[in-house]
Amino acid sequence: MTEGRVYAVLTGDLVRSRAIKDAYGEECIHRLKDTLAEIGRNYTVPFSIYRGDSFQGVSSDPGEALADAVLLRLKFISGLDHGSSALRLDARIAIGIGTVQYLPKGGSAGEGDGEAFRRSGLELDLMKEAGRGITVKTPWGDVNATLSIFCGVLDRTIDGYTKKQAEAVMLTLEGLTQKEIGERVGTSQSAVSYRLKGTGYDLVQKILEWYRLQISSRI
Repeated sequence: MTEGRVYAVLTGDLVRSRAIKDAYGEECIHRLKDTLAEIGRNYTVPFSIYRGDSFQGVSSDPGEALADAVLLRLKFISGLDHGSSALRLDARIAIGIGTVQYLPKGGSAGEGDGEAFRRSGLELDLMKEAGRGITVKTPWGDVNATLSIFCGVLDRTIDGYTKKQAEAVMLTLEGLTQKEIGERVGTSQSAVSYRLKGTGYDLVQKILEWYRLQISSRI
C-alpha cells in the first residue's frame, strides 16, 4: 500500500543527446546506465531508461532526492567531458514530491501513477523551455517558491564547473575529505583544495541541507 506515503519521482533526459551520442557512442549509454544504477540502487523503483535518452526512478526517501539529482549531474559531467561545455554529458532532472497511487512491481517507473509522477513529468516539460537543469515541485507552495530560487543557484553553479571541479564537489558531497579525494583521483590535497576553490560547494551543501530539513518537517 502506498496511500498517504510521500515519494520522490525523478524524471530526466540527457541534454543535447544527439550530439553527445555522436561524440561518445556506446560509452555514453554505458555511463548513463552505470550512474543511474549507482544512485538508484536503493530506490523503491530503480531508474529505467526510455526513448534512449530519458530516465525515471522512484525513491521512498524524498529528503535525499535533491542531493541525488545534484550527484547525478556531477557524475555525468565528471565522467565524460571533451573539454567543451557543448559536448559534455549532462542532464535535466525534474523531481516530483507527493503521494503515489500505483507503483509498478518488476516493471519500469514509467508505469506508475500519482501526484509525484504527475508533478515530475510536468516539470520536466516546463524546464526544457526554461533552460533549467534541476527543478523540484512539492505539495507545499512556500517550499516551492524558495526551491525555485535555490534550484536556479544550483544550475548556475553546476553549469560553471569543469570536469575536475565537478568530480571534486561530487566526492565532497559523498563525504570524502580533501585528503581522501586526492588519494582517490591521484593528486595532492592542495590540488583538491585548489579545484574546490570558487566552486561554491559549501553553498550547495547548505541548499541540500535546507531542503532535507524542509521535507523532514512536513512528512
